[in-house]
Amino acid sequence: MSRANLAAAFAASNQHVSPFLVLGDPTPEISFQLAKAAIELGATMLEVGIAFGDPSADGLAIQRANLRAMNAKATTPVAFSIMKRIHAAFPTIPMNLLVYGNLVHAAGFERFAREAVESGASSLLVPDLMFEEGEELRAVCKTVGLGHAELVGPLSEPKRIRKLAAAVDAYLYLVAFQGVTGARTGAADSIRELVHRTASGVEVPVCVGFGLSTREQIAAVFEAGARVAVVGSYLATAIEAGVNAGPLGDGAQVLAKFRAAFAPLVGAVAQ
Repeated sequence: MSRANLAAAFAASNQHVSPFLVLGDPTPEISFQLAKAAIELGATMLEVGIAFGDPSADGLAIQRANLRAMNAKATTPVAFSIMKRIHAAFPTIPMNLLVYGNLVHAAGFERFAREAVESGASSLLVPDLMFEEGEELRAVCKTVGLGHAELVGPLSEPKRIRKLAAAVDAYLYLVAFQGVTGARTGAADSIRELVHRTASGVEVPVCVGFGLSTREQIAAVFEAGARVAVVGSYLATAIEAGVNAGPLGDGAQVLAKFRAAFAPLVGAVAQ
């Protein structure tokens, strides 16, 4: 089961820089090439999302990535097919799936979870499903061997953080900045304090996302005890710049912009 990939990755290293990619953005083929490029540059796990028309946790950059993927007809079955290609090419790389609740409900919990595992997913995070309403999905994930993650924010109280951490078997996803996704600059000290406060109070791995865009920020979250740093909006903006640079063609401009943005961030991992 691909959940074992996540456990193996955490056993192998304390620090993982993970891009977030909307599957199918800007096309299914280029989306696969972006995942391949990220791994070749040093990504030791991926966070991937399925395009959705009302991504309530996401800011403008990811919203536009969702729209590009939907325009490319990247439906849920297409997204799973891209995941299968990634998993076939890189069978040991964990893929952590972030998907909105409507898509899971539309398929049915068990069917969705099984298809996710068959496509190579190691874990599932549904950001708009409240913990108190997620017991059934957590049970299904456990049954099919799909890791389960929960989201906590910078204003979450320690008691709730511990409660959610006790329920996960993948990781705890910490939102670095209050609000929706979107690249922020600076604030490394405040991020460091937030991550340390969260990670020191739980025994499960902590993943940090929502706003990371610089090598300094990533280094700060690792120093504070995070195990995974996710970069999403910053890379989505780079992908968009490549799309806007000229005819899409084989995606050469997109891949070049993506590599230029992501390569320096992987260097934040301690050698």
